[in-house]
Amino acid sequence: MVKPDFMQNPIYIIRILDDKNNLLHKGFMNTKAWSKTLETGELWEYIAENGRVIGKDFYPFVIDFDNIRVNNDTLDFFLVLNTYDEESSVNNIELNDSVLLDLEKIILKRKQEMPPNSYTTNLFEKGEEKILKKLGEETIELILASKEYEDDVVYETADLIYHIMVLFAYKNISFKDVLKELKSRMDK
Repeated sequence: MVKPDFMQNPIYIIRILDDKNNLLHKGFMNTKAWSKTLETGELWEYIAENGRVIGKDFYPFVIDFDNIRVNNDTLDFFLVLNTYDEESSVNNIELNDSVLLDLEKIILKRKQEMPPNSYTTNLFEKGEEKILKKLGEETIELILASKEYEDDVVYETADLIYHIMVLFAYKNISFKDVLKELKSRMDK
């Protein structure tokens, strides 16, 4: 396994990539986040705004620790399907509305359990103003990516959808209600 040199570079940009090198997530990692990542086997990210490190959940995928790439100030992590998870009988991920319904379940579970060091927990603890602020930031980032950084459009769209789903959970709005509304519009 490749190890970053935090003495030379105290903060790395991290990129989470799928097996086709598509960018799924982007963030930062310091030595504390790296240590937690090695300790838990899950990705931990450094949040510059508040100096905290938080765990990132990519269920049902896990980090391929044998395939980490270090490039100057960037760490690339690759995700692989977690075939050892007893709860997961998934061999192929179908991209349909169930992905968003699964995301909703994870967010609702975080809302109920409020696990420490979870980014989602942090949003719920800080409340509606923080959630709305992040929603605005992610909207602006998507607009900027659309105009200037087309490679980041998918990544920024995923961030925006995630924060919309957090808002839904905070407001007790079911994603199925949104799907029903969209369906009714299609029927017109």
